[in-house]
Amino acid sequence: MAENSYKEPVKEPTGKDHKKGGGMISTLLNGSFLTFEKSPGLLPFLLLLSVLSVFLIGNTYYAEKKVRNIENMRHTVIELRTIYISNKAELMYLSNQSEIARRLADKGIVESTVPPRIVKEQKQQRNFLLRIFLSGK
Repeated sequence: MAENSYKEPVKEPTGKDHKKGGGMISTLLNGSFLTFEKSPGLLPFLLLLSVLSVFLIGNTYYAEKKVRNIENMRHTVIELRTIYISNKAELMYLSNQSEIARRLADKGIVESTVPPRIVKEQKQQRNFLLRIFLSGK
């Protein structure tokens, strides 16, 4: 029968030993950096990084939502401007003198053919004080 022999325990990789095996990226990806001696001191920093990453993701979603809202408002403004221009053109057409005369002809109101006259009275053209003194005579 063979004699039992004592095997040396396998050392867990430290930071320097583990760099030989795969590098820093692989230690981050497989989570073995949490077994190092300095890892409890890094937890506040990792917590800060995770909070910042959540904030960055939320900020990105917020910015994309704002961009979508801006695009929707831009399309709404274009539509409203088109409606405004068409309504303004229609108002300009309806306010023409010939169009007003045509519409009022149905109701029995006709356009005057006699040109307007300006009525001026000579007494009204005088000075205000002269009118007061002359009206007393």
